[in-house]
Amino acid sequence: MTTQTLPDSSVRLRAALTSIVVGITLLVIKFAAYALTGSAAVLSDALESIINVVASGFALFSVLQSARPADDSHPYGHGKVEFFAAGFEGGLIVVAAIAILRTAIPRFFAPQELTKLDAGLLLLVVGGVVNYLLGVYLVRTGKKTHSDTLVADGHHVHSDAYTSIGVIIGLVLVRITGLTWIDPLVACLMALNILFMGYRLLRSATAGLMNESDRSYLDLVTKALSDARVPAWIAPHHLRSWRGGAVRFVDLHMALPRYWSLEQSHRVQKNLEEVIFKASDQECQVIAHFDPCVPDYCAFCAMESCAVRSAPLQQQTPWTTPLLMAGPPRRSADKGLAAAGGPA
Repeated sequence: MTTQTLPDSSVRLRAALTSIVVGITLLVIKFAAYALTGSAAVLSDALESIINVVASGFALFSVLQSARPADDSHPYGHGKVEFFAAGFEGGLIVVAAIAILRTAIPRFFAPQELTKLDAGLLLLVVGGVVNYLLGVYLVRTGKKTHSDTLVADGHHVHSDAYTSIGVIIGLVLVRITGLTWIDPLVACLMALNILFMGYRLLRSATAGLMNESDRSYLDLVTKALSDARVPAWIAPHHLRSWRGGAVRFVDLHMALPRYWSLEQSHRVQKNLEEVIFKASDQECQVIAHFDPCVPDYCAFCAMESCAVRSAPLQQQTPWTTPLLMAGPPRRSADKGLAAAGGPA
């Protein structure tokens, strides 16, 4: 197993710290706006900001944990804590949405007069713009450094910014029309929006914890292997990939000529690792397992001057992701080459 590393831990840490500092500042601004206006929608925005700050703190902890190197207790590193952090943040977003609904729904039946809307709107506009820019920064940094925690935190901040936009629109309409029921209506609509965003984060975190296959990445690896293909790489199979935070793990089996030496097989391992490293844009570990070829492979093996060949080459099969993800190809007793070199 070989590892390729990219120096981005400090970038993730800086982004997490920025999220906390800005989040606390915006929290103060939004509660000031609520104190001025008495708006349920503004209160809902402020409540979400509380959860945003708590989530940012958990994100910082997650980033620090995931940066720790592998040890005896965690031989594959600590990266999966980022999926827990993303799930935690998604759960907090759902809690925020429920809290907003509980605050806003009673306002339909007991409307409250809103005050000092101009000052409240000014504070919300400033907070909304800053929040949106922070969200963009966190999502971009998270994607660049492959941090699910920062991406989740960025989406949470974006949901907060969208909530602020909706609240601003609602308060403007209240100011123009004088209809106070618009205020709780906007709060409820914003709650439903962030509820959906929370569900998406929970879904993403679950996929990471369950090692859900990333088909787009496997397609990338398949193309890289196909472009570098040599006759000695007879039959790649059982291609798999999973993530542990910012680290990508790739493992595959490769059938090689059974008369090759261990030294030759080791060189192939280095070649495979180099090919996959070049195709990856993140820290990764490659685990390669080698199988000796068997007579079933002869019909699609292009090795020349093979002393153990039992059948002539019939067809070299193009490598596709489903083919490489499947088990080793075999020859069908009834149809010759099964699925043109595909899995039996």
